[in-house]
Amino acid sequence: MKNNKESCPLCNADLQGDSILKENQGSYKATHFTRKIGISDIERDRIVKWKCPDCKGEWAIQ
Repeated sequence: MKNNKESCPLCNADLQGDSILKENQGSYKATHFTRKIGISDIERDRIVKWKCPDCKGEWAIQ
């Protein structure tokens, strides 16, 4: 199982969200949701950066 433990690179806030019920984990095998917010580019139809719900800082996807 993948643990979604991660933190904001700007304020170090814990971005691991609530637990996902085992029967709902599906093919991703993640154990928790994420709190980070994906910011998408409509023209490219994909997430291009993340936003922290605590400090509101944004960073590029690596």
